[in-house]
Amino acid sequence: MSGWLPLIIILFAVALVLGPVMWLKPSERDRRLADLRGRAARSGMTVQMQALPAALGEGTAAVYYSRWQDSRRLQLGWILERQRVEHDMHFEGRWDWRNGRAAPQAAWEPLRQMLDQLPEGACALVASQNGLGIQWRETGGDSAFRSLESALGQFRPTIEEAIRQPKPAQDRGE
Repeated sequence: MSGWLPLIIILFAVALVLGPVMWLKPSERDRRLADLRGRAARSGMTVQMQALPAALGEGTAAVYYSRWQDSRRLQLGWILERQRVEHDMHFEGRWDWRNGRAAPQAAWEPLRQMLDQLPEGACALVASQNGLGIQWRETGGDSAFRSLESALGQFRPTIEEAIRQPKPAQDRGE
């Protein structure tokens, strides 16, 4: 038995060292999220975590932003959120404005079209200084990411111009 004691001590020491190292190893989900966010960065998007809409409960989800080309005079600060139930009083089916603060009406039609192209797991559309963003639970894999990327690429320029305030008369030379 005394011959086994050093071997047991060595195995115990190795286990003490390897245990914490294995806990630091990223999970499959962590690697998948890092890959998605890396792809977003390579395509020019930024990703930030934000609290879920109140109707969807506690927690956070990532917002994938497509930057504005020209952020001057944009009417920002509105968020279009997924609601628990579909209702005729909402902006569009299950989507409604946070705190009643709506985007300019010129953007409503492109926003409705964009909602039809969002990936499953989309929680909100956000217009902030960072750009036009889609809050997404990052589910659905590559096809969901491609539809998110496509929706932002297709609709961000149109929505950007729709929410731009006209230049004041003195700036136009009138």
